[in-house]
Amino acid sequence: MIKTARHYRPLRATLVALAAVATLASAGSWSGVADAQVVDPLNAVEPGKGFSGVSRSNESLDQRYSRTGTALSIAQVRQVAIGQTREELLAVLGPPTGQHRNGAWEFQLALPFLENDHLICQYMVFFDGNGLLEQAVWRRPQCADLVTAGLN
Repeated sequence: MIKTARHYRPLRATLVALAAVATLASAGSWSGVADAQVVDPLNAVEPGKGFSGVSRSNESLDQRYSRTGTALSIAQVRQVAIGQTREELLAVLGPPTGQHRNGAWEFQLALPFLENDHLICQYMVFFDGNGLLEQAVWRRPQCADLVTAGLN
């Protein structure tokens, strides 16, 4: 049997489709290909960054007294920006609850959650060599989701 051009049409259509997919993927237009690698420098979740442990200093107090934080609104936390000075960050978040050897500041924030409750969130910020905010990470994904409205 002699193969004619019409026998190769399915193969040609498959090759054209594969080329189109490869082109879209390399251009970043294919859903999720390029976007999956973008990391928000202010709202990444990295529990292994060396956050301090939380424990009750007085064991006779019940659980509601074991974790406290600076009460802030979501709008206030969203004012944190790359390039801020330490002074600007203090004006937004208040004083840190701790400072690490690498110069990072750690905050315990009480963010509004549901109607009359708060979620205590640990937030760590890192500064560059000029003392400007370079990166910030959350210990828990729930906290990042509150601030980014789940878009993180």
